[in-house]
Amino acid sequence: MKTSLSIMNTKLLHMEDCYLKEFDAKIINRGDNYVVLDQTAFYPLGGGQPSDQGTLNGIKVTEVRKENGEVRHFLEKPVEGEEVHGVLDWERRYAFMRMHTAQHLLSGIVIGMKGSETAGNQIGRDYSRIDFRPFRPDEKEVELIAGKFNEWVDKQVPVKIYFSTRKKVMEEVDEKRRVLFSRLPEFIKEIRVVEIEGIDRVPCGGAHVANTKEIGHINIIRTENKGSDTTRMVFGLE
Repeated sequence: MKTSLSIMNTKLLHMEDCYLKEFDAKIINRGDNYVVLDQTAFYPLGGGQPSDQGTLNGIKVTEVRKENGEVRHFLEKPVEGEEVHGVLDWERRYAFMRMHTAQHLLSGIVIGMKGSETAGNQIGRDYSRIDFRPFRPDEKEVELIAGKFNEWVDKQVPVKIYFSTRKKVMEEVDEKRRVLFSRLPEFIKEIRVVEIEGIDRVPCGGAHVANTKEIGHINIIRTENKGSDTTRMVFGLE
């Protein structure tokens, strides 16, 4: 069965364990300034989430990207040998995990309250943004959304990550979120699902925290009119 656990010959370890900080791997391909590994805990750039940074055998990994069907780890200088020990910049990774799960929670709240879909998002370390459409909130609605978000954080709700068949997911997921699953390529029959129990369930290959209590309370910094009945919400976390 075709799944999203690997890209070409690289197994993506974060897909099963988001809290893995170190790993060992073999180099299976090289370029002038990058290496490709048989497995990696580094998250490659994508889905609105920046790539991880860290080291391979003590050499800094500046970025990880999916290019030409490979997961390429770009390095400050060449790494010698055929085996590496990878170490993530964990403070950076964990900040993105909190932000990414916050994005899911916020999206789930807005679609539940207003029926507004997520039109785009960008995860940052200090603040993030989500574009909602159709969405034109007033100040009172923004305060209400922030209040509901913080209630879900205080409830300490588990965040589940699991794999399910496309057919089963499409039958069970809320109709408003079903379009996200339908965008996945047809050849992927087993889908990685991120579920915040009782509020949101979507396909996602990103790194997430295990419980809403880890997210922290939200600070909605501002909203911006982006046209076409679209509103951008910029937020940070406490």
